[in-house]
Amino acid sequence: MRPCLLLSNDDGLDSPFLPVFAKTLAGVADLKIVVPAGEQSWIGRAYSRHAELAVERREFFGLDCHTVTGTPSDCVNIALGHLCEKMPDAVVSGLNIGQNVALPILWSSGTFAAAVEGAGWGLPAFAFSMRLEKVYYEFCRLRHGPVPESLLRNIEAAAGHAAEFLLEALEKGVCGDGEVVNVNYPEKYTRRNAFLKCVPARAALKSVYVKSGDGKYKFSYSIGLSGGSPKEPTDVECLEKSAACYSKIRVVGD
Repeated sequence: MRPCLLLSNDDGLDSPFLPVFAKTLAGVADLKIVVPAGEQSWIGRAYSRHAELAVERREFFGLDCHTVTGTPSDCVNIALGHLCEKMPDAVVSGLNIGQNVALPILWSSGTFAAAVEGAGWGLPAFAFSMRLEKVYYEFCRLRHGPVPESLLRNIEAAAGHAAEFLLEALEKGVCGDGEVVNVNYPEKYTRRNAFLKCVPARAALKSVYVKSGDGKYKFSYSIGLSGGSPKEPTDVECLEKSAACYSKIRVVGD
């Protein structure tokens, strides 16, 4: 029996990754898509408390799709509370343009937040992301341009692996109540890359802003890692070795 999946993201309907990921998942599951109307990266767990949100049904390659003029958390909350005829078997977020690694930085991710919302409803939840070379990252995120053929092959490989991993994880109960399975794919991913269980790296927080000449502050992101060597490799270490990886992060309960 095909599972029923709720798919969201933080890059919005215009993400060049979404068509590939959605069509791949639709090949193995009944899929409902509820995504932000515009990009909502780095928004974390925010809800749009002081806004009235518009929900619109959209044509998306023949798939059941809605957009919400809010955050990823808004999307999943509205979907589960109002749009889904029945509870899905899992909430899936991604495929994100760029990696989502390291605690506590993960809590700033809209991709991770959409999955956390699903976990909070007691559902298995998965977040999928792909590290990109800078030239591709800027092109895909800022311009939402057509994906170059070389990158498209990597996205298709990641999407295919994600679909298989999801089915196996749901069948074996890999994701427990209140947990998010966070998956990252390296640059130039192919199915030949290793897939490893990992733990989130620990980030040493520091200022993520730089002061410009006019006295204003501009966001400038880089990961600074704190010390410590866990028994399992970290997500950052795996990506540095060109390995795909997954970690389980408890977000609700003990």
